[in-house]
Amino acid sequence: MISTGNDIVALAATDPERTSRYRFYSRILTRTELDLVPGTTLPFSTFVWLVWSIKESVYKYVSRSNPRLSFAPLKIPVTQLSFREDFFEGTIRYEQVVLYSRSFIKDDTIQSVVSEEKDFALTRWGLNAISDSDYASQSGSVRAFALESLSKAFPDAALRIVKTADGPPEVWDREKTLDIPVSLAHHDRFVAWSYRLSANSSSYRKSPAN
Repeated sequence: MISTGNDIVALAATDPERTSRYRFYSRILTRTELDLVPGTTLPFSTFVWLVWSIKESVYKYVSRSNPRLSFAPLKIPVTQLSFREDFFEGTIRYEQVVLYSRSFIKDDTIQSVVSEEKDFALTRWGLNAISDSDYASQSGSVRAFALESLSKAFPDAALRIVKTADGPPEVWDREKTLDIPVSLAHHDRFVAWSYRLSANSSSYRKSPAN
């Protein structure tokens, strides 16, 4: 399965006290995931939203091929979570799929991205702050930022992002759909995006730049 998924959480827009209540976090975290808390050295409420963002990203990734899939956090187990140089790396086993996550916690935000590739060589992503948090500003801004990045990989294309009626967004070049999975996310005054290139893209560069 070739796909992408990302999610963002604006921590200032969450309620740490409510998040830390069993009635709330027990709908998100499994017993095994609770055992991962000490190894992260994160405040518990931040850990809850970290795992939430990973699971939401996995859901977006998998639902691309199964649009009728319902989001059920407890059925998306994070089996491993460890800190690398500047991100948390996770492993998720969902049904028959093994996915990897990278989560970045900074500037009062959490962004998670998932891929079937552990090195994320073909995945690009980004996060931006915006001035207004209304839906129109979020929707327009996240598309603009994603297209700005995509245009660097496809400089000669007339790209646009189209939201389908009952599925994930699609990348189009003029009147042609491109095989580039894209994921859009927004929360409060932050927007985030990810997309997955193919190895045979004519303008593909094997570089960590996003």
